[in-house]
Amino acid sequence: MSYFRRSNRSNQVNIWPGFVDALSTVVLVFTFVIVGFFASQIYLSNIIVDKDSSMDGLQSRLAEVCSLFNSEKEKNTKLADENSTLNRQIKSLNQSIATLQKMLNDSNVVIDNKQNEIVSIQDQLAKLNTRLNEVVEALNIERRHSSDIKAENVKLSELTRFNAYRSEFFDALSNIVKDKDRIKIVGDRFVFQSELFFDTASDDLSAEGQTQVRELAKVIKEIGDKIPSNIKWILRVDGHTDARKISNSTKFASNWELSSARAISVVKHLVNYGIDPSHLVAAGFGEFQPIAIGDSPEDLARNRRIEFKLDER
Repeated sequence: MSYFRRSNRSNQVNIWPGFVDALSTVVLVFTFVIVGFFASQIYLSNIIVDKDSSMDGLQSRLAEVCSLFNSEKEKNTKLADENSTLNRQIKSLNQSIATLQKMLNDSNVVIDNKQNEIVSIQDQLAKLNTRLNEVVEALNIERRHSSDIKAENVKLSELTRFNAYRSEFFDALSNIVKDKDRIKIVGDRFVFQSELFFDTASDDLSAEGQTQVRELAKVIKEIGDKIPSNIKWILRVDGHTDARKISNSTKFASNWELSSARAISVVKHLVNYGIDPSHLVAAGFGEFQPIAIGDSPEDLARNRRIEFKLDER
């Protein structure tokens, strides 16, 4: 028991320093831990402060992002609405286009039918125009024919009236020349032998010839005053010779020139006796229009002549 107590004392002496060392170590460790803890707390506090600051920035950024997200969401919602509206409009437009396309197709069918009708009508119009042109041409021909007929009727009427005056002229001149041998009536012409008017190879009107021309002028003036102005008339004076060549005349180179000069001489005297020159014509036929075939003195005398004929102009 005393041993035991000594043992305990011995043990108490031995354990205390260790305990002190252990306790010191614990205290040091605890102090270190406390210091480390406070240091870590300070460090963590700084980190937490930085994290809080970063968190605040992140939260602020997050709020901005959320705001932008909400704004974009609203825009997307608005765009979705607009897109839906546009889709409805496009659908409506497509329906309208389909309707218009159908109407266009129907119109094209109608246009094709109308074009066919137009072509048919144009063909009919062409035929009608051709027929119309034929009718117009026929009408023009008929009008021209009618005009010609009217003109012919007018001319015939004037000719009938003129023939009456010519008949009167013929009767009056016939009474003057009826007892004269060297004046003949051939058809509608009065034929005077050249010897009544001219000497051989001469175009100078003799005294007897001047008397005959003066009497002729009286008849022409009397009848001419009766003829209306719209009736154009002339007195033809034709000179003729026989077939013998002129051999002793220096004035005339041929019978043609002699016959022409004699006709002109008679016309000039008629003008001097008051006949309007516009109603007179002088022509020379030379020996080329004989009325007697032969070379006897009688035949030659018959061919030497001056003819008068009242005619239309």
